[in-house]
Amino acid sequence: MEKGKNLSFSKEVAETLGLECAIILNLFEENGLNNISSEDKLLDSINDALPFISPPEIQKSIKKLNQFNLIGFGQESPKKDYQIKKPFKNTQSRQIEMDWHPSDDTLEIIKMTSISNDFMNLKLKEFRIYWTERGQKKNNWNITFLDFIRREWAKENNSNKGLPYTINEKWFPDEDVFDILNLSDITRDSALKYLREFILYWKDKGTAFTTWNSKFIDHVKRRHMINVNMSNNEKNKEYIEPGKYTKDFKTRKNDTTWANEINLD
Repeated sequence: MEKGKNLSFSKEVAETLGLECAIILNLFEENGLNNISSEDKLLDSINDALPFISPPEIQKSIKKLNQFNLIGFGQESPKKDYQIKKPFKNTQSRQIEMDWHPSDDTLEIIKMTSISNDFMNLKLKEFRIYWTERGQKKNNWNITFLDFIRREWAKENNSNKGLPYTINEKWFPDEDVFDILNLSDITRDSALKYLREFILYWKDKGTAFTTWNSKFIDHVKRRHMINVNMSNNEKNKEYIEPGKYTKDFKTRKNDTTWANEINLD
């Protein structure tokens, strides 16, 4: 690769195999690295061209690309007979069913990642239950599941997983929190009005939890209910509180003008 040349890569490859694989694959195709006869020589060449990627990560990416026949060693020309697949798009909106299963293309994309089958199957059950209870219609459950499984896998591999931690000013609830609050007719914008006070309160307390999302949901629901009740009470006062009289009691007692309109004949 020429010094100073801008890097480019396929977005589809990056989404399925990772950014490092996408960069290395583009380097392999654009610079004729297919003529290199061994993995060791290819590794040395890529190390020189991409010093910002660690050698272990490069080696891991080379093995993954070779596994899916995207690169090879000592070939006359780079392979062009591959295609990074995307989940099939279905234009018809429908509710998910408890026996729903990801398409073959979706499973193939997941296999290209480090997500284990046991983890995927466990999360698939959770995915079905959640969306079945919501009863929402979507035109492509495969893409929704891909986004969900990638997000859950990232959480699973987070270094803080399972460990309580104190909240900080940059804390922000997961997107699933707003879906849950929406079931209680609380919009995202309404929920975010309580975020600042929530962070300030727990930051001052200095308590460590692993369940900040759940605590935020409870806080928003409680504050929202208080505000709704206060609003209803203010409206009720308009009907309960008596109006102010313009005359004193003695004047009102001696006032007989109300009888002038009554005809007793």
